[in-house]
Amino acid sequence: MSEIKYHTKRIGSLDQSYLECGTGDVLLLIHGFPQHSHMWRKMMPELSKNFRVIAPDLRGMGGTTITDGGYEKENLARDMEKFLNALEIDKINLVGYDHGGGVAYSFASQFSDRVKKACFIEYVPPGFGYEHGLQPVRNWQAWQLAFFTVPDVAIQFIAGKERELLAWYFWHWSYNPDAVSQADFENYVRNLQKPGALRAGFAHFAAVFDDTEHFKVTAKVKLDMPVLALGGEMGAGEFMVPGWEQLANDVTGSVVAECGHWIADEQPKLLNRQLLDFF
Repeated sequence: MSEIKYHTKRIGSLDQSYLECGTGDVLLLIHGFPQHSHMWRKMMPELSKNFRVIAPDLRGMGGTTITDGGYEKENLARDMEKFLNALEIDKINLVGYDHGGGVAYSFASQFSDRVKKACFIEYVPPGFGYEHGLQPVRNWQAWQLAFFTVPDVAIQFIAGKERELLAWYFWHWSYNPDAVSQADFENYVRNLQKPGALRAGFAHFAAVFDDTEHFKVTAKVKLDMPVLALGGEMGAGEFMVPGWEQLANDVTGSVVAECGHWIADEQPKLLNRQLLDFF
């Protein structure tokens, strides 16, 4: 079992941070919000028995440079292209979770010749499912999808209350509210409290309108590589496969039982088994 190593590499204007372990074919794991590469640590040692596992921090998240802009999924996918080029990596197996699923989809669309297989977890792009979460309904759980699209207002109310925000997040979007450990929780709070980090995180949500236009174009050509779509029983579950069937020709998937949105924390062994079987 390989040791997880932390790296930072200067790529253009970004100090790109990432975790890595193992050897062989590359398995690229892209995180979502409010997490960063740390979310994959429970899974990486087991996956590294079969793959060279790399988990980057997207710009503005974790240890990667916080920038004023550039959080559109199309641009974040280009960040990943530059990252892989800097590591002299050509073809990959690709996993995208939450907003990282949008980055993964944009990458797979723009650079399809570099992706062998792709897995999307707890995310369906705007225009194909995500937009339903923007609409108010009784007992609305996805209010943040709309609220964070106006970062100035969201920051006004949430800055200094990052701990309260994440406590709500991990409580309401989980099957088991204790699945995210206290140590991991503190790691995510600390990273979100860094100057500019909250605005960068909300920028991923605010990009939804540009992302929608981008995905309208990419969807004209369906993905040809095999696609695995996974959602938690109390998360995106049943919406994942029909959502991705609009965007890819070869889609399989399942609902992860006894699980909410935080699959890598709630069911890491089961998720590892799904990924290893697929890739």
